Amino acid sequence: MKKSYRIRVAAVFLTALVLLCSTGALCIYKKEKTQQRIKEEQQIEREKKEAQKKEEEQKQRQEKAEKERLKQEYEKKLQAQREAEEKAKADARMNMIESLLRKLYDPFADSVAMNTAKNVKIFQDAQNEMWKLPEKYSDELSEYQKIVSRISEEWDYKNDEYHYETSTLKVSVEQKDTGYTRYWICHVETFSTQQLCSALCGGTYGNPRRTVSEELADHNGVIGVNGSAFSYGSGIPAPGKTMIKNGKVYNDVYSNGNIFCVTQDGGMFTAAAGMTTEDMLNRGVRDTYCFGPTLVENGKAVEISGQFRQTARYQRTAVGMVSPGDYYLVAVDGKGAGGSQGMTYQELQKVFTDLGCEYAYHLDGGGSTTLVFKGRVLNMLTDGGKERPCGDILYFIDVGDGGEGDGIIIHENEAMIRPSGRNTSSSFQ
Repeated sequence: MKKSYRIRVAAVFLTALVLLCSTGALCIYKKEKTQQRIKEEQQIEREKKEAQKKEEEQKQRQEKAEKERLKQEYEKKLQAQREAEEKAKADARMNMIESLLRKLYDPFADSVAMNTAKNVKIFQDAQNEMWKLPEKYSDELSEYQKIVSRISEEWDYKNDEYHYETSTLKVSVEQKDTGYTRYWICHVETFSTQQLCSALCGGTYGNPRRTVSEELADHNGVIGVNGSAFSYGSGIPAPGKTMIKNGKVYNDVYSNGNIFCVTQDGGMFTAAAGMTTEDMLNRGVRDTYCFGPTLVENGKAVEISGQFRQTARYQRTAVGMVSPGDYYLVAVDGKGAGGSQGMTYQELQKVFTDLGCEYAYHLDGGGSTTLVFKGRVLNMLTDGGKERPCGDILYFIDVGDGGEGDGIIIHENEAMIRPSGRNTSSSFQ
């Protein structure tokens, strides 16, 4: 009986155990199935999201490609438009050049018109237009230059890569090499002291700054350099310092003792500390610049002191005067550009004293140093080979471009002459 009972209990237990195991196995199976289903659903969701992502990326790529295509088409259209405008301007400029040169030169008879004030003005205008032609018109420029050379020969002028001469302006440019430094010396002899000019870049006292080449071209300058230090933010030349341009006062403050002044009669001096703008105007000051230091006064080198005391060589821009109407521009290559180390102030002083200058002043240097002659930059540029936009420029014009002044007499059938009793440079006697 007891044995039978134990057997029944064991059977019940085993049955329960089997049922429990079966239920557990079933739960496990269902759980695994559920997990598998969840994984499959998650995989499907991931694949769906991945497909959507790829589709979105593909769409973005297509949109980007379309934008790039449209951009390229727009830029191509703009470029074509710019080229068409440049070509139209160049064609108009060449037509003007040819029209001007035809007035002076007959190619069939190989004859040159008489050297008169009127014809000198035409000659100057033709060259000004030539300098503004893009380099890609080199073949046309070469043909025009042949005519310019023929006229120059007939009129006994010198006009080539480093010379410019008419009856009213003579410029001779020479590159010097000391072994450690290369620099440019430009001798400028003017008919009238009014030919020494100054300009605020963009025509405003402040932004926009512009390159010497751009500003010089706008004023039909033959040769020019950068001028004062300037604010990179506002573009104002010589910020906080005295500023006079063409007799107009833009900043009325006392001189800090380092203001370079150009007078109405072509003279140059440094305004002493404390000198007022009224004092300057009373002395006939037409234009001012500020950088420094003053290099030469009364034919002697000035002691370099204070903030300008240094021994480093650097690239430099400077202007000097032998006498009113007789000037020198000097641009020194530096920063190792082309192997040139630059100059110290003392070395630059010696250049001007050796040239016989009565006065010389150091303008803004470094990456600002820019010398442009007949539309071409001559010196080594150190701002990545590009011109640095500046705040003002100093430049020279040929007479006949509105810069004659009261001291010039113009005769229709004669060369321009100086009023009697006026000192003249030997070049124009």
